[in-house]
Amino acid sequence: MEWLLDTFVSKVPGVTHALLVSRDGLTLLASGMDKDWADTMAATVSGHASLAQGTPGPKGGRLPAQQIMIEREDCLFFIMSSGTGQRSAFTSQPGTCQGTVDTVLGVLAEPDADGGTVGYEMGRLITAFAQHMHTPIRQAPYDTAPAVGPHTGAW
Repeated sequence: MEWLLDTFVSKVPGVTHALLVSRDGLTLLASGMDKDWADTMAATVSGHASLAQGTPGPKGGRLPAQQIMIEREDCLFFIMSSGTGQRSAFTSQPGTCQGTVDTVLGVLAEPDADGGTVGYEMGRLITAFAQHMHTPIRQAPYDTAPAVGPHTGAW
């Protein structure tokens, strides 16, 4: 699926980088980024999306954000959920596919890029490929070592 991001970056005017991250902030795919920067951006994308989910509206309700856009002097930064097939930064029902975690699409664009075009193209990409944009839930290996601590009497 990396070619999808590369094609998106090359075809959408003003877009310079894109990455697909798990809801919990791990890099899944990145276009035009080295590993360290992609990992930093993945944590940023996930964090902003999480904050948007918990932000109450004017009447106190928490509704999913359609899109997050951060305007900086050096770039525009867009965030949308990509694992549910819905154009929202985070739905109220995480992991709508059993055994998977939703993903989030982050896009960086030139500061003079048309935000409407970038957002529209992100939505098209997500709608077309949402069923493939989930990541399996990670399972910690079962630890068979005996518990040690004050409640086990094994100090």
